[in-house]
Amino acid sequence: MRISPWQLFWMLTTLEISMSIWLTVSPTIEIARQDAWISLAVAGVIGLFVTLIVILLCQRHASHTLVEFVQKLLGKWVGKLFAALYILMWISVSADILRIFSLFIKQYLFHDTPMWIISGLMVAVMIYINFAGSVEAIARFSQLAGPLLLIGIVITFGLNASNLHIDLLFPVYADSGAAHIIKGSFVNASFLGESMMIMMLTPFVANAKKMMKPALFAICIASVIAILTSIMVIMTFGTNIGSSLIFPYFSMVRFINYLEFIQNMDVWIMFIWIFSVFVKLASYLFINSYGTAQLLGIKNWKAAIGFVATILFAISLVPANVVGMLDYAKFIWIIYIFPIFIVGLPIALLLVSLMRGQLVAQQEK
Repeated sequence: MRISPWQLFWMLTTLEISMSIWLTVSPTIEIARQDAWISLAVAGVIGLFVTLIVILLCQRHASHTLVEFVQKLLGKWVGKLFAALYILMWISVSADILRIFSLFIKQYLFHDTPMWIISGLMVAVMIYINFAGSVEAIARFSQLAGPLLLIGIVITFGLNASNLHIDLLFPVYADSGAAHIIKGSFVNASFLGESMMIMMLTPFVANAKKMMKPALFAICIASVIAILTSIMVIMTFGTNIGSSLIFPYFSMVRFINYLEFIQNMDVWIMFIWIFSVFVKLASYLFINSYGTAQLLGIKNWKAAIGFVATILFAISLVPANVVGMLDYAKFIWIIYIFPIFIVGLPIALLLVSLMRGQLVAQQEK
């Protein structure tokens, strides 16, 4: 199983954009108002910092996944505990993404279709691509979905130009201030921090030494798209309506109408978005299955796919509404997972790795 550094770029770009412009713009506008775009720029800087730390850590242990090198750094049992916590965290966020996807499709496309059917169909294709081609197939699919997603977003930005009102972006900074801008940045920064999945993907990258540039570039692309989306949403709806929309980008796309000729762009964008969410969920299924197999000592990691997929499917059916799903991001992901698992632990592991490296070098002398 091998992927190139630029295939990793398309994987990260696709999975970062897929949910960030759907779910982070509205909460950021609610906190930072018309300065949401500044918050998202700050979030991009935080995302770049987190990704840089993760890559530096992974390049020091390029032949090992997180499950392996964390045991090497912290000891077998402590390492297994931390690895298990990461896997549980990835499983929880995967299930939450699957919930949001299923409810969104039910709400906008198949009103009378039970959620378990929508979730089940997505889980089925996730299982298939992992069984058939594993991370290589996911990377190749992202090379198709990624460009389509970017092209679709750029086209919708252009078509929405006639609905923009620049005065809605003013005043800058006066109504929010530094505290609200920084607080608003945590929403998108936590989503950009999903680049930490690199810790499970590095051994499969053909040349790990060359993955720094593609990975950081992917975060830059996702950040720029998020910034532009927030500007578009604010200039289209204003801050009061923009902050109340659950899926503001999609609402903006539905607003596009040129002479009753160019309209219903949301159907096309939804189709592309389904591709990008599939990349995200399939990637999470891979790292969860592979990590679970390593943690439990299962030689054939594909044997864990069905077990993990069943757990994801079961958890995804628990909440009954969108609010419950978004509460996960607001009260768990941003408050606990972001500072601890995305920022704190990678920095701590990198420091431990550097110190252990110096000790080994001194012993060899």
